[in-house]
Amino acid sequence: MKTKESYKIDEILEYIDKKWHPLIREQPKELLKMATELRFRVGRGCTISCGDGNYPIDGMEVSSKDMEYMMERICRGAPYQLERQMENGYIPLPGGHRVGICGTFAEDENSHIRIRDISSINFRICRDIAGGGEKLLPKLLCDGRFCSTLIVSEPCGGKTTLLTDLVRELSKNGYRCAVVDERGEIAASFQGYPQKDLGPLADVLDGYPKPYGMMVALRTLAPQVLVCDEIGTYEETERMLEAMNAGVPFLATAHAKDEEELFNRPQIKQLIDAGAISKVVLLKGAKAPGRIRKVLQLNRYDNEDFWSSADC
Repeated sequence: MKTKESYKIDEILEYIDKKWHPLIREQPKELLKMATELRFRVGRGCTISCGDGNYPIDGMEVSSKDMEYMMERICRGAPYQLERQMENGYIPLPGGHRVGICGTFAEDENSHIRIRDISSINFRICRDIAGGGEKLLPKLLCDGRFCSTLIVSEPCGGKTTLLTDLVRELSKNGYRCAVVDERGEIAASFQGYPQKDLGPLADVLDGYPKPYGMMVALRTLAPQVLVCDEIGTYEETERMLEAMNAGVPFLATAHAKDEEELFNRPQIKQLIDAGAISKVVLLKGAKAPGRIRKVLQLNRYDNEDFWSSADC
């Protein structure tokens, strides 16, 4: 019988040759429970990642044929149907999981990107953890209404997991959320259907470039919250300022190890100077994914560790 702890790993194993299953399943139970990535490299082996730790599996040596088998399973025998995803370097799977592909870059006569000679395959394990958004949301209200919020951490700090849970909580509380999911990490849509529960009032623009998706959302969906992941470009900043001028708060994430690094970025400074950001949620980082370090409201610091999450 499947255990609750190994369930997510079991969803990935169907894409992997059965000869490797026993070696993976015999890894420590807690590691399988917490795993965020399962990575295969040609000529080497397999590594399980958890937070900022990487744990090699002894006794595995991955060949090119093993890679071909996995790609056949991942593409379900029809790689031509996944050309757009392959160009972006990843493939979505049922259950919200994603596969990162590394190999030799090639471009055909039609300027379509192809990845040949696959050298590594990284299964990113989707973990949809509920509860953090419910506890955090009251801290993000101004006079009873949601105010524009930026979730910030270094990579693998749990930003997108918390973002997804907040969208679900906002949706449950009556907010129409327009989710611009350029890379498919927020809703993890598969064949047009979100694999993550975003609540009853979320509209997902899957695969839209963020600036274009934000423009479409503001003009056609009448959102009460505009949501996107990993802002960074000036064009994205301009769309967020447009949302502010339209009276629509946004919920977004950004990469930074701390507030000093964040506030030194010109695009973020532009948003702050315009009054577009009301709250900043700083996470503790990869060593404690999903755990909140502090919440900033303009120039006021709230150092209370009011919520500590389970693993993300």
